Amino acid sequence: MGEWGDEAPPRFDRTADVWGTGQGGIADEGEGGGEQYLEVIGSQLWVAGMVDLGRFRRVSDFVNLVDGYVILKDVIVLTRTGDATRLAIPELRVLPDDIAVVGQLIDDKAQGSLDSTVFIEKTALRLVVITRTLMIDGDVFIHGGGSTMAFVDATDPKFIPMSNVRVRWLSDRRLAARFPFALVQRSQILGVATEGIKLASPEQTLRKVERLKAITRRVVESDGLGGEIGSTVPVADEAAATEAGGAIEEASGEG
Repeated sequence: MGEWGDEAPPRFDRTADVWGTGQGGIADEGEGGGEQYLEVIGSQLWVAGMVDLGRFRRVSDFVNLVDGYVILKDVIVLTRTGDATRLAIPELRVLPDDIAVVGQLIDDKAQGSLDSTVFIEKTALRLVVITRTLMIDGDVFIHGGGSTMAFVDATDPKFIPMSNVRVRWLSDRRLAARFPFALVQRSQILGVATEGIKLASPEQTLRKVERLKAITRRVVESDGLGGEIGSTVPVADEAAATEAGGAIEEASGEG
């Protein structure tokens, strides 16, 4: 008798996948995704290598469910602009929690979906996410009628699938990499923008900052204090004060 007695141990149900292909994320023996080329980007490290998906059909299933380290083989360390360095590592183990972006050359949506007749309506939305060191923009796919904020606030899946992805370092916002498909870890995200990136000249951004400051100053000045510090003694309204002053003057004249 095992640890679970006469009952089978509980298993995670992965029959419904991210892309709605109708196929589970875990395949039968010998029918998994095999080896695939990946680029893994963390807060400082950027490497390229091969990963064996085993019985997982797609990279998204693999990184969302893998226990322990992600094992990359034939690894090359890349520069901050994605160029290969002379550093080669036969095998590298990376903790998934330290991965911000998993870049792919093959779109996960296309894998395992050719024989499927299931179709789920989804809407593409351009999303910009910011991590501690990266700015990533790409297309996410939300179920028809779904809420953008509900998608952003969700905790599952752990890695968000994105298409047509562009990656920049916050310290150097020149384009560093493009991926047809990538996975971005939710726990690494510090900010989300749903209206894309707008480029402006330094003069335009400076004027906008000054305008925002001016608006803030006007709000402060209209808070009832006139922007000045005066007497804390309560004062009657102006008409009453004028009337009271006149009465005092009359009394003084009569005296």
